[in-house]
Amino acid sequence: MASGTGGRRAAVCALVAAGFVATPSSAAAEGGTPREVFHVDPVVDGAIIAGAALGNLVPWLLEDQLIDMRCPCDRGEVNRLDRWAIGLHNDAAAHVSDATVYLAMLGPPLADWAVLGRNRALFEDVTVFAETLAVNGALNALAKYTTQRPIPRAYEGEPAYLKQPGSYRAFWSGHTSTTVAALTDAAWTMRLRYGERRWPWLVAGIAGASVAVERVWGGHHFPSDVVVGFAAGAAVGTAVPLLHARRGTGSLTLAPLGRGLALTGAF
Repeated sequence: MASGTGGRRAAVCALVAAGFVATPSSAAAEGGTPREVFHVDPVVDGAIIAGAALGNLVPWLLEDQLIDMRCPCDRGEVNRLDRWAIGLHNDAAAHVSDATVYLAMLGPPLADWAVLGRNRALFEDVTVFAETLAVNGALNALAKYTTQRPIPRAYEGEPAYLKQPGSYRAFWSGHTSTTVAALTDAAWTMRLRYGERRWPWLVAGIAGASVAVERVWGGHHFPSDVVVGFAAGAAVGTAVPLLHARRGTGSLTLAPLGRGLALTGAF
């Protein structure tokens, strides 16, 4: 038991030194119990996560039937603001973007565990984080399979990409939206538990912008793909945690408004 506790303390120190988490002492409320900032319903949230995950997985499994692999394509159909990206194909940039998105998905829950330990607060945080990623993925899949926009490398005419279904899912950038959604969720979680800090927002913005540039530089997305992906990720990464926020921490609420619904909040 002692060695396990020591290992976790070492992990906390390493994460604090790297700037990923707050100091362990700030993670607990009075009495040493971590402050719970989210309200989750295992049944409802589990169903949302499962449904959103299926909404992302099923189209991917059926993409050979869903995607119209229509290229070679005319570059003239691409708008002028995006057309300059055709011809960029840096593989190293694409690989860096892959590593960054995986780090964004794994880093926050691991940092949360290192600070909080295994308890209800961690369960709630991870549930909201998973829901953020699942909802973001489902919305992204809907956009991709509806628009079926070819990537710049397909417009460039690279044979290896012309007959790949993944080459027709440019809009919007999943790497960018996932990175921003994950880190925005983490930034809101930290704000609700520890109070406002600037650096989590800077990390989310810089990492998201970095991935956006890398996806364009790598020839996998147009600038408009990553701009919309950034905005979508920020929106989902904000809405999901705030809709789960406990009263007194700042929250969003759906309320009736005429014949529709209004999103109201207090922070």
